[in-house]
Amino acid sequence: MNNLHPELLIENRDGLLCITLSRAQKANAMTIEMTRGLGEALRNARSDAAVRGVLITGAGERVFSGGVDVRQTPPMVTMAPDEFRQARSTAFFAVLMALVDFAKPVVAAVNGVASGGGFMIAALADGIVASDTASFALPEIDLGTPPLAGLAILQPLIGGALAYDLVQSARPLSAAEGKQHGLVHAVVPRIDVMTQAEKMARNLMAKNPPAFAASKAWLRKPMRAALEEAERAMVSYRAVAGGE
Repeated sequence: MNNLHPELLIENRDGLLCITLSRAQKANAMTIEMTRGLGEALRNARSDAAVRGVLITGAGERVFSGGVDVRQTPPMVTMAPDEFRQARSTAFFAVLMALVDFAKPVVAAVNGVASGGGFMIAALADGIVASDTASFALPEIDLGTPPLAGLAILQPLIGGALAYDLVQSARPLSAAEGKQHGLVHAVVPRIDVMTQAEKMARNLMAKNPPAFAASKAWLRKPMRAALEEAERAMVSYRAVAGGE
């Protein structure tokens, strides 16, 4: 099943690798260990012929993921706080790049709130099936951080105006509004989220794999370049402003 991290539940269901962020008591916020485990799982799946697609969801009924756990303290006394924050950012950026470069279908089953990095992970899926009570938000500005990676992901998907609105206001985007703007592909009752997400994933898995991979890589080229630029800009921003 899974040896990467106990709070990542990973199961191959007939070619569909189902990954559950399983830390419901902490809003499925990812520790640095979980983040590294998720990145490794995606990298392994990319070259595993037994995996033809990936489905990502969160444990529980209320939250898909609150993103990275910014309250986690350094696990080793020898690691300074700023060094730990950079390591955490590096691990999360590796997850984003693994998703951008993932040639096979990825579907996000958004069972609740997708916030911060959780929103970014969902947005990088090839399809989002969301609960009718789900919502999406990038609240980083209220924490004193510009979510440049979020902008790099969202701008080509929903346009600059809406991306700007969500980032600068930090307001939540409902599942219904997300569907209206083409970000969410299906809105269903929470009880049906996993069933419909698996159906969507298997429909995409039935497409010609080389053709699917080639078109996905082409469409993601601008986003990939923007993400790399965003990561460089965030390193510079932290050097000047500090913080998360």
